[in-house]
Amino acid sequence: MPYTAFYARKSYLDKNKEIIEKFNKAINRGIEFVKEHDEKEIAKIILPQFPDNALNDVEIIVKRYKDADSWLNNTSISEESYKNLENIMIENDLLDDYVSFKDLVINLND
Repeated sequence: MPYTAFYARKSYLDKNKEIIEKFNKAINRGIEFVKEHDEKEIAKIILPQFPDNALNDVEIIVKRYKDADSWLNNTSISEESYKNLENIMIENDLLDDYVSFKDLVINLND
């Protein structure tokens, strides 16, 4: 299920295709890195982003995410996973109503 999203106005996407493609490529490289490396390697790299945590704690968290298969395989969001996220947001009063997948999501990997 997607839990992080990046958004931009359509006008920005249209005017900055090269920047968007590079950004998407960088995020996908990060996803590949996570898939190809163990939790200790990942934790060492991301530890500076969590200055209040010990390396072992970050390593445990990364392992939990990997064990739960929490990372998507790429930056594309399927309509099914989008709807699952919407359902959770609506059930928790974070979203009032459904928004059409086709009106909101542009998958750059398609």
